[in-house]
Amino acid sequence: MLLGILAMIIFIPVFWALVIRPQQKEQARREAEHKAVVDTLEPGERLESFSGIHGTIVSVADDTVEVEIADGVVVTMARLAISTKIEEREDR
Repeated sequence: MLLGILAMIIFIPVFWALVIRPQQKEQARREAEHKAVVDTLEPGERLESFSGIHGTIVSVADDTVEVEIADGVVVTMARLAISTKIEEREDR
């Protein structure tokens, strides 16, 4: 019984240090990268939303962006719904 309790006391911190903590650090890094992308949005940039919609930013407000997804079709999205900026490829 005492050996089992001692094993758990040792196992839990080791498990946290080897599994949980690295995942927390990776999640924090991804959140910081996403925040950097969202904070630097500017009109004219191409983007992809988390739902897979591609478009061009028309205007940027505090919490929203207006995105043109087709000629003359402009939608309003939450800034946090933006996944990534799309870099234009030179091979086109």
